[in-house]
Amino acid sequence: MIALWLRGLLLRLPGRLFGAIIGVALTVALIAALGAFLIASSSSMTRRAGDAVPVDWQVELVPGTDPEVVKAAIGQATAISRLELAGYANVEGFEASTGDTVQTTGAGKVVGLDAAYLAAFPGQFRLLLGTLGGVMLAQQTAANLHVTVGDTFTIGRIGLPAAELKVAGIVDLPNADSMFQAVGIPPGAAPQAPPDNVVLIPLDQWHGLFDRQAVARPDTVRLQLHANLVHDGLPGTPNNAYAVVLGAGRNLEARIAGSGILANNLAARLDAVRSDALYARVLFLFLGAPGAAIAALLTIAVAASAGARRRRDQALLRVRGASTARLLTLVSAEGVVIGIAGAAIGLLLAAAVARFLLGIARVDIASAIWFAIAAAIGLQLALAALLLPAWSAARQSTVSAQRQAIGAERVPLWRRGYLDLLLLLLSGIIFWQAASTGYEIVLAPEGVPAASVDYQAFLAPLLLWLGLGLLTLRLGALCLGAGRPALRAVLSPLAGPLAGVVAASLSRQKRRVVGGIALTALAFAFATSTAVFNTTYDAQTL
Repeated sequence: MIALWLRGLLLRLPGRLFGAIIGVALTVALIAALGAFLIASSSSMTRRAGDAVPVDWQVELVPGTDPEVVKAAIGQATAISRLELAGYANVEGFEASTGDTVQTTGAGKVVGLDAAYLAAFPGQFRLLLGTLGGVMLAQQTAANLHVTVGDTFTIGRIGLPAAELKVAGIVDLPNADSMFQAVGIPPGAAPQAPPDNVVLIPLDQWHGLFDRQAVARPDTVRLQLHANLVHDGLPGTPNNAYAVVLGAGRNLEARIAGSGILANNLAARLDAVRSDALYARVLFLFLGAPGAAIAALLTIAVAASAGARRRRDQALLRVRGASTARLLTLVSAEGVVIGIAGAAIGLLLAAAVARFLLGIARVDIASAIWFAIAAAIGLQLALAALLLPAWSAARQSTVSAQRQAIGAERVPLWRRGYLDLLLLLLSGIIFWQAASTGYEIVLAPEGVPAASVDYQAFLAPLLLWLGLGLLTLRLGALCLGAGRPALRAVLSPLAGPLAGVVAASLSRQKRRVVGGIALTALAFAFATSTAVFNTTYDAQTL
């Protein structure tokens, strides 16, 4: 009987099936596409956060510690893609003679790096003049000494005679803050500004110049191991990636306790990105969920449009002895067919959107789970849109009542309680409160853009959407009910002598007509709010 029922619907009422299928497909496609976008954006944020860190870990060795022992501990703590040694030495200053003048700088640092370090961490340097390798001066240091490539200068070592070097290149240090950070000291406990005068020399030459200084003044010389982790194995979300990197860092700290101190630059960067990821999820909730809700309401409206015909069909079945369980079984079968077909079409649309619009080449496990959730929501929506009205009618109506095309209209509770006006009033109050404080989503203290989110401000557009939707229903019902004469006058130029008939027809179907008007209004409100948000956000980030 189920097959016969479905065959009859397909042959006699294809629009009834296809309309509901399209509604379910749009709902599933929107939810799945938004989920794929959210997962892809989180993965992109994690990847970009890792790429923005030139050195993931800086491990400062305690004087006398064998670097090879600490290297082995780092390899045991996590997977490493790059690991190089760097030497830091404090000096009294630099001096250079140019023509008849002598330029002298204050205290500075000499960093020892070998050729492998320059190749492993290219983001640490930007060549301005000369060549990478040999003796390189930071741009500010070269300017202070008035020297260029080929000139000589002297280093004032602490407790040792000065050493003369020849300039091979001049470089910029774009990540000097992290490169010269005070490892092991809490933020704010010591000055973190990089030194003004920096010289970079090959590591072997650095050992020859400062190994004796390390023996005489160990407080002025230190060694660091710089490492980059394997990012491919990190979780896709910044929060989970932060937990993994932080755990690996604590593992290393336990292994090298008393031998070294870790500066976990990657974990610090991921920690800062976690708030941005949370902000993206909030945007998904407040900007994406209304679109999915509109698509779901469209599905319910399409299913309800055939409600009268469906009730008459069920009444005829009950006259022929069909039980309530049999009626619900037939409706459930119709809902399953609509849900499965709509979910399949919706997932295909979402996959196309993810591939061609969002640039997601493949669907990973997280996206597949989200797609499965969207399909389940679509199936449940189809069942709820058909099964609940059928169950209510079968439980509460007689056969005679079900065959009636027109019934007594009941005023909804929200209209009697003026819920629409209350929601609009609350929306205005919240918007006024946010505007009066000068709130902006993007702040730019000292020229550095940063996100500052007041999540309560998102309630204003949410309540506005709901209030406008309910107000549209109220005004539409008023115009198509008590305002029928005015409607007839408006339709007269178009319908002529049939204006009264058209007005009566619209008034008779006012619930269906008003529902369509409300859905259209909500769709425009949703699109307008999203466009306004995007425009203002882009303007504030400029």
